[in-house]
Amino acid sequence: MFRNAGPVPAVTMLLFLLACGDGAGTVSRPGIVVVIIDTLRADHLGCYGYERDTSPVIDSLAGEGTIWRDCQAQAPWTLPATATILTGLTPREHGTGRRNGVDYVLDSEVPTFVTILADAGYSTFGVFNVALLSERMGFARGFDCYSCDDCGVYRAAETVDEFLRWLEERDDPEPFLAVVHIFDVHQPYDPPEPYDDMFLPGDTLQQVYWEISEGGIDHPEHAEHFVARYDGGIRWVDTQLGRLFAGLRSGGLADGVVVILTADHGEEFLEHGWVGHGGSFFQEVLHVPLVMSGPGIGRGREVGTTVGQMDIMPTILSLCSVEVPDGLPGTDLLGSSSGEDRIIPASSASFTGSMSGYAPLTEVRFGRMKGILTRRGSTDRYVMYDLLEDPGEQSPLRADSAMVRLLDIRMTTPMLYEPLRAGDLDEGSRSALEALGYI
Repeated sequence: MFRNAGPVPAVTMLLFLLACGDGAGTVSRPGIVVVIIDTLRADHLGCYGYERDTSPVIDSLAGEGTIWRDCQAQAPWTLPATATILTGLTPREHGTGRRNGVDYVLDSEVPTFVTILADAGYSTFGVFNVALLSERMGFARGFDCYSCDDCGVYRAAETVDEFLRWLEERDDPEPFLAVVHIFDVHQPYDPPEPYDDMFLPGDTLQQVYWEISEGGIDHPEHAEHFVARYDGGIRWVDTQLGRLFAGLRSGGLADGVVVILTADHGEEFLEHGWVGHGGSFFQEVLHVPLVMSGPGIGRGREVGTTVGQMDIMPTILSLCSVEVPDGLPGTDLLGSSSGEDRIIPASSASFTGSMSGYAPLTEVRFGRMKGILTRRGSTDRYVMYDLLEDPGEQSPLRADSAMVRLLDIRMTTPMLYEPLRAGDLDEGSRSALEALGYI
């Protein structure tokens, strides 16, 4: 079925119980668990064809549920992309991000699936692990129980523990929503033993960051080391998800809970001369996983249509039999129109430039074609790629007039909200973001 889909029988049975088979067991008000794995590119998971055994638990979840093969992030870095997941709006519309070096918060007026489900009677839990998703940035709204660690890059186990404690202590007959954000795949790619050298045995390289200088990346020969550490981080997180799912089962909740697993963005490893994220719109950064399993979700189903993070909110609300707000650009992925090709956009919301010197502005996907608009100084560059003929995006084509028009339309999309400038960072938050490369 899926490459490397071979967890131990207990995990397989557990994940089978998370699914209700072919959508027949729909629950009108299911519990919802949204797992956001920061910096997880889809093509490093077994269920997306990766050769390393990085993700047996996630692979089994995909096999017992539905996997969307071509889910696109709406931004190449955490703040605007996560805002899109929660609001169903694109970064051009919700306005959350960084402009001219200033962070702008998630507007207090914009509804999220958290605030909507809280109003509908759901009890709500959220745990996040980076200062960009803190209360200061507007991400605490709607949660009955909320926590955020400014630099939680080594907190996968503690994060799962927080959720399981909340489940155990919860005394509420109403269904629940939980958002669990895990940051351990992010730089500095240093998972705990034995995952640190699981995919590169005998690796003794102690440096955990690439040094980036004016001429490019120092020591590109270390790429194999960093990719192996990154993959080890995925496997470490995968084991913690096994604990999370086991907790749902032991609490008697598995048959009434929908699990949705995704990522905010991926990660570059010199595919285009760059390392990290935030500086390009290539697929290694924008192609993220999307897996759902539970009541109302088809079992063993694969969807090849291009979809986006903006589709997650309307899908969650529809699953919970809650009215979806008008005007959202996304669609219910389980609805009748979910198989149609649509224009799927992305915007940078200004995190960083790139090695080429061209700052990313916006991107659009329509089926196999992809257009990118970048800027250096006063010069705009429009290119496009045929992802079927050139999946590695190594041969840019001159954008035709139709693609130029689509990109220009995205650049002029009006902001629906006017997010406020974030307050000044305290010293701890600033140090955390500097350590992670966000400042």
